[in-house]
Amino acid sequence: MRKHHHLRPRLEDIGAHRVAAPRNALSMQACSVSAPRGRRESEADEVGQPRRAFLRSAAALGAAMWMPSAPALLRADEARWATLCGRLVYDGPAPERAKLKVDKDVDCCGKFDIRDESLMVAADGGLKDVFVFCRTPKVEITPPWRGAEVPKRVTLDNRDCIFQPHCLTIWYDRQEFYTVNSDPVAQNVAFSPLGDVPANFVLAVGGDATYRFTRRQNFPVPIACNYHPWESAFILPRDNPYAALTRSDGTFRIEHLPPGPLEFQFWHERPGVLETPDWPKGRLSIALRPGVNDLGTVKLAPALLARKS
Repeated sequence: MRKHHHLRPRLEDIGAHRVAAPRNALSMQACSVSAPRGRRESEADEVGQPRRAFLRSAAALGAAMWMPSAPALLRADEARWATLCGRLVYDGPAPERAKLKVDKDVDCCGKFDIRDESLMVAADGGLKDVFVFCRTPKVEITPPWRGAEVPKRVTLDNRDCIFQPHCLTIWYDRQEFYTVNSDPVAQNVAFSPLGDVPANFVLAVGGDATYRFTRRQNFPVPIACNYHPWESAFILPRDNPYAALTRSDGTFRIEHLPPGPLEFQFWHERPGVLETPDWPKGRLSIALRPGVNDLGTVKLAPALLARKS
């Protein structure tokens, strides 16, 4: 914490008289001169007038040069951009997650309680792992994002015989995709982005691999393990930072968006595009205002989350 030094008034001689000096150079407090009546008073006025004129000029200059503090400037800048947020809720009892069949590397993988991650619903209905992303072409990358320090890599870990996390987003212009095997058995990471280079990494114990996406994907890319068929994950490569995943409570938040009309896509692993009466083809068109644009709580009927046949 910065220390503030409080300066005590100091007495200085001005001719034969003594005056209390200003507390600091910016206070611009007038000096009180005590002079005898008559000739001394006139002399004091002659000396004091130029000094008072100087102080008035300095005070005016100080007022003209005043600038708002850095936090005030930051707050003003933040207010220029838009935030989109909301909460997605499964409108029904939370379904029990089925236990998956584990029939490979059973000595290792059989120790874990591996459950279906395709529909993750909290006790209060919060729906996890819905992708929400801006699909407007050539959307502006706002200054807060252009200057942001984003993580160099997005990591997918083979741990406890599943992919962790189950869903990811990546700003491929600024980030690389990194995968590592933390299990005591060999693992595999395979995916085929549309129009991009397919990958099929064989990871020994402790092995890792790095991949660079070069194309934007309109929908998440499925990731599989050819050694363990129950393992699955999804990654969404985009050419902008305006993508989010709903958390375990169903909430999402996308910040520093350019105000104005934009279109957003909602996508979930089971149905694919998350279509509702208000979101045809899973898309929401909205004119964003500067500040927070809150969609509130959106209730989703269980039928909307059914697997596509």
